[in-house]
Amino acid sequence: MEWPKDLLQIFADPLFANVHPRAPRPTEDDVVRVGFQELCQWSSVHGGAAPKMNKRNRPEWLLARRLQGIIDDDRRREMLRANDEYGLLDTVYDD
Repeated sequence: MEWPKDLLQIFADPLFANVHPRAPRPTEDDVVRVGFQELCQWSSVHGGAAPKMNKRNRPEWLLARRLQGIIDDDRRREMLRANDEYGLLDTVYDD
């Protein structure tokens, strides 16, 4: 597709130098992948261990809840299986 010359001149104006299209919104799968990467980073710092349901340590408890949510969802669990360096997706939490 060829742009009309008038339109190209408008976009060449320095006034529009910082005008860019919006970045696409992350999908639900993107959000889940980023969340799982955070879990893997936490696990790497803690010797490959999965976070525990320790209510005294709120950040760890929140990560454990996130991991349990992923484990309980077959689609998300299988989507992330290839990225599971520490076997986090095989963690069993007692309810």
